[in-house]
Amino acid sequence: MHFERLRLAGFKSFVEACELRIEPGLTGVVGPNGCGKSNLLEAIRWAMGEGSPKSLRGGAMDDVIFAGTAARPSREFAEVTLRLDNSARTAPAGFNDDDQIEVTRRIERGLGSAYRLNGRDCRARDIQMLFADNATGAHSPALVSQGRIGAIVAASPVERRALLEEAAGIAGLHVRRKEAEIRLRAAEANLVRLEDVLAGMTAQVAALRRQARAAARYTELSDAVRVAEGALLFARWRTAADSADAANAAAREAEGRVAAATRDVARLAVAQAEATAGLPALREAEARAAAALQHVTQQRSLLAADLERVAARQRDLAAQAAAAVRDRDREQALAADAEAALMRGASQAAALDEAIAAGRAQLPALAAAVADAEQASGQGEAAYSAAVERHAAAAAQARAAEAALAAAEARLARTNAEIARVESSAAAPDDGSEARRDAARAAADAATQAIDKATADLAASEDGRRLAGATRDEAQAVAATLRGQRAALQAEHDALLRVLASGKAGPSVLDALTVEPGYEAALVAALRDDLSAGLRTGARHWAGAAEDGDPALPPGARPLSDVVQGPPELARRLAQVGIVDGDPDPASLRPGQRLVARDGRMWRWDGFRTAGGAGHAAAERLVQRARLAVLAGELPGLATQLADADAAVAAAIADLGRHADAERRAREGRAAAERARAAALADAARAEAAIERRAAQVQAAAAMLARLNDDAAGHAAERDAAQAAAQAVTGLGDLAQAVGDARTTVQGARAALAAARATHDTAQRGIAGDERQRSALAADGDAWRGRAAASQTRLDELAARIVALESDAAGLAERPAEIAAETARLATSIAEAEAARRAAADALAAAEGALRDLDTHARAAADALSDAREARARATTQAEHHEARRAEYAATAADRFEAAPIHLPQRLGFETGGDPDDLARRFEGLTAERDRLGPVNLRAGIELDEIEATLAASTAERQELETAIARLRGSIGALNREGRLRLIAAFETVDAHFRTLFATLFEGGAAHLALTESDDPLAAGLEIMAQPRAKKLQSLTLLSGGEQALTAVALIFALFLTTPSPLCVLDEVDAPLDDANVERFCDLLNHMAATTRTRFLIVTHNAVTMSRMHRLYGVTMGEPGVSQLVSVDLARAEALLN
Repeated sequence: MHFERLRLAGFKSFVEACELRIEPGLTGVVGPNGCGKSNLLEAIRWAMGEGSPKSLRGGAMDDVIFAGTAARPSREFAEVTLRLDNSARTAPAGFNDDDQIEVTRRIERGLGSAYRLNGRDCRARDIQMLFADNATGAHSPALVSQGRIGAIVAASPVERRALLEEAAGIAGLHVRRKEAEIRLRAAEANLVRLEDVLAGMTAQVAALRRQARAAARYTELSDAVRVAEGALLFARWRTAADSADAANAAAREAEGRVAAATRDVARLAVAQAEATAGLPALREAEARAAAALQHVTQQRSLLAADLERVAARQRDLAAQAAAAVRDRDREQALAADAEAALMRGASQAAALDEAIAAGRAQLPALAAAVADAEQASGQGEAAYSAAVERHAAAAAQARAAEAALAAAEARLARTNAEIARVESSAAAPDDGSEARRDAARAAADAATQAIDKATADLAASEDGRRLAGATRDEAQAVAATLRGQRAALQAEHDALLRVLASGKAGPSVLDALTVEPGYEAALVAALRDDLSAGLRTGARHWAGAAEDGDPALPPGARPLSDVVQGPPELARRLAQVGIVDGDPDPASLRPGQRLVARDGRMWRWDGFRTAGGAGHAAAERLVQRARLAVLAGELPGLATQLADADAAVAAAIADLGRHADAERRAREGRAAAERARAAALADAARAEAAIERRAAQVQAAAAMLARLNDDAAGHAAERDAAQAAAQAVTGLGDLAQAVGDARTTVQGARAALAAARATHDTAQRGIAGDERQRSALAADGDAWRGRAAASQTRLDELAARIVALESDAAGLAERPAEIAAETARLATSIAEAEAARRAAADALAAAEGALRDLDTHARAAADALSDAREARARATTQAEHHEARRAEYAATAADRFEAAPIHLPQRLGFETGGDPDDLARRFEGLTAERDRLGPVNLRAGIELDEIEATLAASTAERQELETAIARLRGSIGALNREGRLRLIAAFETVDAHFRTLFATLFEGGAAHLALTESDDPLAAGLEIMAQPRAKKLQSLTLLSGGEQALTAVALIFALFLTTPSPLCVLDEVDAPLDDANVERFCDLLNHMAATTRTRFLIVTHNAVTMSRMHRLYGVTMGEPGVSQLVSVDLARAEALLN
């Protein structure tokens, strides 16, 4: 497959459609910098499927579209077409019937790229595979862009390995291996997840089998519980109905007592209203008397303030009058000063007028003296200039001769000094380069040993760090467990505190009791609602009662006070309650006594009894208090354990930090040793270069000595000629005497002229000074006259102000006496108002005392009414409670059994008349047995069948995953083996080509490639070792710039010859080469063009390279930002000329 043409439209700077023919041989592309030559290479790579905008010098792929200029608008699309010759039939099967193939890539702004192959749409991968199958592509080593030479030189050995991989053609292997590794990791992760799922399913199967057995037992117990619950509900409903009837009768009796108390309260309320009605008038009278007293008191305060203001005004007027007198005296003094100054200015002005007139009379005579002195000075200056010119001409001749002599002697001295320096340099002893080289090599060996030691230390530190990390993780796990336990206990503790706080309606005796664990239900059964009563205060409270021959408890019963500690007010009640085990005989109980069991059953002396098991809020509260005390004791111990665990975590973290620091120091030590070894090797290389430079300097010194001896002989002849010319110059003494005489004469004339000018200038400056002083005196006189006028105006104003201040002071003189008389009159009014206010206040106090008595009687009646209402409310509440219980039982029956309680015996089939306590115990026993089963999954059988089927499918899936993982691991190993074999084969081929091409380009010398840094070729680096003629073997980075460039060119062509490409593009590869190297470079290009079927496209600025091209394309910018192509076929042009 051959490339024939490149067609562009709208791509970067090529806005108009243009075509570049790629013909056999060498095709050159020339043009000034920035005209768009490199855009041709980027267009080729873009059409081949380049997907990175950065590789095309852009930020986004839309940047390849022409962006517009000041004269042209931007384009909305770009298109590049490559036409290929497919006569060899190497295209994909679907296009292999055509002799020519056109690959087109088109991009529209904001819509992305589209590919067409012979007019048919295709994928980017299809285009990339088409070119890859023909040993080319967007990243082919045969497409060498600008800076590629420098990049190869600057790249590390590992980075250069990519060139070898391209030549070996294993890029596809890398892609397939990476895909296989991704699939392997995904499969392994799926297997781990599946193992977890299988383990969970196995546990679920075992659990579901247990749940299925429990579900059958649960169903059986549920039927029995339903019947027992119905019987208990029917018995409780019957008991609640009887209690409700008795409670309703008690409520009606309490209603009568409330009516009588209400009549008493109404009578007292009428008397209170009558007493209250007379109070407003008395309060209003007392308020009016108080207001009158306050009014006259405020008037007296205002008179006192007025008296203070009058005194302050009098003081202010006196101060203003004194200040006005002082201002008048000061203005009078200023007026006298102005008059004296005006008289002095008049006398001084007369004296200055006389001095100005005398000075102007002397000016004409002084001007004539200056003119005579200037004429004499001019004549002397002319004679002096002529003498100086004659002497300067003779002195110049003498200086020229002396300068020539001095220059000749200096040149001779410099040449002799250079001869001495070269002889001294050539004879200089060894500068110690060999010793430095040996010392550097020894230092490199020592650094290598240090690296080995640091590596061993690093391994030990890493082991210690891993062990410390495991210790830390274990300590953190223990601390986390303890922290979770403490958090759970603390949360339970806080929840109990909140529950106890929220459930406490007020102070009760329950909070003062301490019960041994297990006896909470017995205490609640004994006291019931009495536990909510207060202690010594409140509407319901325990006041206490002394023992008065209380009977002893029945045999076998111990008093409840043995297990309950509380206040003495409950001692008698607790002593008459006995604790028993089993079922006692209540017939032996005395009045007031009762027996209780630990499960809450209770027997009273009057035959009343209750069944245990039913929960009660007081019992729950006692259990919660006991649990709260246990938690309060456990939390400090857990806190101590957690503190110890945290300390262990901190110690483990510190130990881990120490090991990490040791590891860091080991890494730093190894890095320092590696740097020291690199520095020692560099010192050794520099010392070796110094030894070579010393040998070259000795050879150059011998040649320089011969040249310098010839130069010294010539400089000696020049010195002799200059000495003869200097001796020929005479007569300088007489000319110098004439110059001295002329200088004396002209200096006298200059002094006379200066004296005349000074006298004239002094007279003029005196006149000017007198005139300025005269003007200043006139300005001062105007200023003093203005000040005198202003002083007179100010004196008139001050006189008027003094008169006004004296008038204001006279008007205020009588006001203090008037204020004193008014104050005396107000004192009498205040005494009268105070007497009236006291009389009104006494009347009001008497009326309010009578009202307070009535209020006391009314409160007593209201308390009686309240007690009656409370009794009625208690009776009504009990009635409502029993009615509510009856209704509740009826609603429960309707909800649970969908029948009225009266119909339950028939519906469920049980006998009536049973004891509620016995029925409750049976119901609770069956319920407890069912509850002991815990949560039951009634769908366990169905779920068991489903999960067993899923388990079988997951087991088969695990086997498939294990098989797939084994296949993937095998394929990755095969890809690695194939990659190593192909990379080694490519390395040997590239190395052979590189050796040959290096010797050709350098006309001798030797070079080779080496795999470094790893034994695995897939991870090794590619090092370039070169030895130009007359030099030693060394790394590429130690060569000169030109040698580096030429070596990189040899490597590029070696890669190219390993996998020849149908197209080779070289973008300014010859830029760093000199003319001689460019000639050899072009010879190599001609040889490769003749021996291969590759077509070359060369972008260049070098005239030598241009001359060796078979045809040239020029890229121009006829207008800014727009590129155009022009072409010349040099071979055809040469044929026409011939």
